[in-house]
Amino acid sequence: MRRIVTLLLDATLCLALLAPAIAFADRGLEGTMPSGATFRIAVPDGWQPGDALVLYQHGFEFSPIDGPPSLGPLRDIMLDEGYAIAATSFRQRGWALFHAIDDNRDLLDVFVHEFEAPGEIVPFGGSMGGLVALKLAEAPGFPPVNGAYALCPAAAGSRLWDHAIDLRLAYDVVCDGAGELPQGEEPLPWAFDLDDIPPGLGDLEGQLEVLPALIPVSRCTGIVLPPPLRNDAMEERLDQLMAFGHFTSEDFFVTNIAYATFALADLVRAADKLDARNPFTTAGVAYDDAEIDAEIARIEADPLAALEFRWLSDFRGDVGTAKIMSLHTSRDELVVPANQSVLRERVPASQRTSAIVAEDEPSHCGFDDGEGLAGWEALRAWMAGATQPDAASLQAACESLAANGIGEECRFDPEVQDVPTFDSVVPPRPASRAAPIDARYSGQWYDPARSGEGIVLEILDDTRAAVYFFTYPPAGMRGEQAWMYGVGTITADGIAFDDLRRPQRVVDESGTIVTEQTRWGRLWLSFDDCLDGRMRWEGPDDWGRGEVPLKRLSTLEGLGCADSQEGGAAEDSGIWHDPGFAANSGFVVEQLADGREVLFWFDPGNVDDGQRWMLGIADGAIGADSPLSLVRGVGPRFGEDFDPDAFTTEPGMVVTGLELGCDNDGGAELRFVDGEPVPGPVRLDLQRLTRPVGVAKCVPP
Repeated sequence: MRRIVTLLLDATLCLALLAPAIAFADRGLEGTMPSGATFRIAVPDGWQPGDALVLYQHGFEFSPIDGPPSLGPLRDIMLDEGYAIAATSFRQRGWALFHAIDDNRDLLDVFVHEFEAPGEIVPFGGSMGGLVALKLAEAPGFPPVNGAYALCPAAAGSRLWDHAIDLRLAYDVVCDGAGELPQGEEPLPWAFDLDDIPPGLGDLEGQLEVLPALIPVSRCTGIVLPPPLRNDAMEERLDQLMAFGHFTSEDFFVTNIAYATFALADLVRAADKLDARNPFTTAGVAYDDAEIDAEIARIEADPLAALEFRWLSDFRGDVGTAKIMSLHTSRDELVVPANQSVLRERVPASQRTSAIVAEDEPSHCGFDDGEGLAGWEALRAWMAGATQPDAASLQAACESLAANGIGEECRFDPEVQDVPTFDSVVPPRPASRAAPIDARYSGQWYDPARSGEGIVLEILDDTRAAVYFFTYPPAGMRGEQAWMYGVGTITADGIAFDDLRRPQRVVDESGTIVTEQTRWGRLWLSFDDCLDGRMRWEGPDDWGRGEVPLKRLSTLEGLGCADSQEGGAAEDSGIWHDPGFAANSGFVVEQLADGREVLFWFDPGNVDDGQRWMLGIADGAIGADSPLSLVRGVGPRFGEDFDPDAFTTEPGMVVTGLELGCDNDGGAELRFVDGEPVPGPVRLDLQRLTRPVGVAKCVPP
């Protein structure tokens, strides 16, 4: 097999030919971030705040990177062109998509602290790193991304692992009685226990390292033997598995088996990944091989695991105006060229150049020096306003570089740019069996075993949803209450809240009290039906991760499970706030089917006592003569030791004169019973922030 190359570039040779003088970086930084990920930064002479920064993403590494990561094979060229470069090692081994974006956020924070803010970032990587580069182009919270360079990217994300689980389970069928692999702990027997992964196993593409750890595979297929020494049964089993996986190279067969055993087991069993939860489905999948189709184990995904895995792994194509340059080798049998079909489907043609390099022998990312450099320079010119490049212009640029001694091959053949669809390579999965989420899911949900804690959910338009998670601080943390909020995306599997925020009042460096928006973590919701569901959270270290069942606690008027989705007369329901009052303070209003009205109040609290949330239920109008008392829930502490028996309530505040108008405005008067933030009653001039789907717009009299 051709030598596997992530990006073949002899930087010294290229620089000698490209520039008479080299402006090497005069500033650099290496270190370790609080997450444990290491980083490396290089900044060239003359770089100023507002200039561009390349975020380099390394590929799949099954063993931790020893020391700071590489800045990539184009390091010296990029520095000479005026780019700063930064790279992180990722805090996770193997499939690092669970925190790769977080690691890059941490990296950017380090860069800004040391060198000030860049004007834009250019993500760059290959293989898994190519997928991370694409996801950085669509991730919120980064400087503008004008362009991204993704080589042989794993753009299909979670679907790549459908291929791995198919191969793993097909192996059990074909090699039954002739080389069984170790069984893992139930209910995932097909996933090695982590202790069964050989210590020190690092390079899953290295035959000498992998084959000794896969003795059963050799026994079944004779893969370590020269073909003349394999018996007929071995040859037949090997041929069947290679045909099933679309492999022409025995080396790539071994590599894929390594991913389908060791890497797959790490993915589903590691505590910082799926933690022994199954995101895969083979039930209902149609396989071309009749024997395998008849006998393969049929497993069903855990909906929450599938939701989390797909959301964090998949590229959705929401890249704004960014320009995407992506190259792929034509016979890649690890990250197959069909990944480009996903990229082409999800990014408009005017914003992406997807080009194939024609190979005689299979390789993974086996680009020639000039091919890799031609793609980068074409992207730079395109970002600067030049015509969008295509395979023909890339071929011409590569040939020009070759004429100057850079590279030996230029294989951008305009006639071989088509790629198969991903579904034609990896059989598609059946539609999710999770309950479709509609307007009727708005309301309060809780775990009956954790009474006093729960969520307020609003289904919004454009597949969005808003959530407030009201709870308590962990033991040892200040305050008696805590709450987080976020806006998430509704998918076929549930709702993903990827960026929950926790607003708190703190004292800044100047001594001023300010509201700090702390990124708390993630929340995932899936539902069995309109009354039952599950919730999983992943918070900071003090909060940890956990999963609980959910039961519906409240239903908006006209949006009960048996109602249509059109809603009723619940025109007040939604989130309301006063822009002139304390930041991140406001009401969540729920008008119920029985005529009652629920009011939640959320505010960041004060510096000493922490956040506050309060709840009241009104039987009718909340006027000047009919005040509503809201109470604070206190007592329990967040986490596994949550004690519902410790829950109690205490006076919070009194609301009078609540008026919510048809013009999305209104008012109310507040009197805080305990710890008033300002003297006397507070008058709020309210504005509507959200209108849940199905909530009617009232008609002015």
